[in-house]
Amino acid sequence: MCGRYAVEFDHDIYLAEVPVTEPIASYNVAPTQNVPILVDRLLTAEQAETGVLSPQASVLTDDAGNSFIRELHSARWGLLPGWAKESSFSSRAFNARSETVFSKPTFRKAAVSGHCAVPVSGYFEWKTETTDSGKTKKTPFFIHRADADPIYFAGLYDWWKIPETEDFAEARFENQAGQWLLSCSIITMASPDELDVAEATGHQESAHALMDLGNLHDRLPVPLTYSANSEKNTVDAWLRSGGISGLESQNPLIGYSAEGQSLSQSAQTALAGIIENAYAEASNWRMHAVSSQVGNVANNFPALIEPDEDLLSFAH
Repeated sequence: MCGRYAVEFDHDIYLAEVPVTEPIASYNVAPTQNVPILVDRLLTAEQAETGVLSPQASVLTDDAGNSFIRELHSARWGLLPGWAKESSFSSRAFNARSETVFSKPTFRKAAVSGHCAVPVSGYFEWKTETTDSGKTKKTPFFIHRADADPIYFAGLYDWWKIPETEDFAEARFENQAGQWLLSCSIITMASPDELDVAEATGHQESAHALMDLGNLHDRLPVPLTYSANSEKNTVDAWLRSGGISGLESQNPLIGYSAEGQSLSQSAQTALAGIIENAYAEASNWRMHAVSSQVGNVANNFPALIEPDEDLLSFAH
């Protein structure tokens, strides 16, 4: 599960090769808030000719010579499928289970044709323990990369048209009837068990990291691997599988990938490959206990992601 995370991106960095033009910082991101996501779409002939792109976009080319635009967008966290009647639906769809994402009505369309990457600085998870007195204790932890680079989660996106009917009366959408709202969800998978830990890595520190994740919670956000110089770049694999925006106008096999797979098969194959490599990527993560103040979504300041001094003092 991933129900809270943090983003802290300076204006002079790149997120999977997309420039961040303005600082992005929020230390207690919660469902229904707007978050940054990355999407790929095919470069049109007009765009190639004019060279007109969004400031937060880059043109990338794959091994087959296809050109893509990778863009950074703002989306509501919590998927809103086109058929949802109210925006509150998204509060129940901020995570999508990888095991059922291609069959559940809420996610199955986006699972095929709405792939995105969700960049984060790290995420929060609560460890539940029972004290000697029988009481339940929950301790929040912040999970992040050991090298402090961004983490990319496999995500889904969809568009929701704000209703124009008279009986729709959500104040937040006043004077926005008929406009389109972009939303997203984070895909999750089972956390590693002892066998997964043994198979994923031979390094003791990495093995401990996976064991800690497995003991923390039974679900894990699906991580994507990103490196500008790596062949194991699953950010590209995920964003360019399934139905890519612009595919229909440029591929004669409507509804099929360039390899001849159905778009659903393409998406499922990509996700299976990503999950196969997920624990190896997650072995680069580290975690530390943080203040219980993160439990209140109204709190939003840098100290929320720092190690909790009181807990550290108690530990020593």
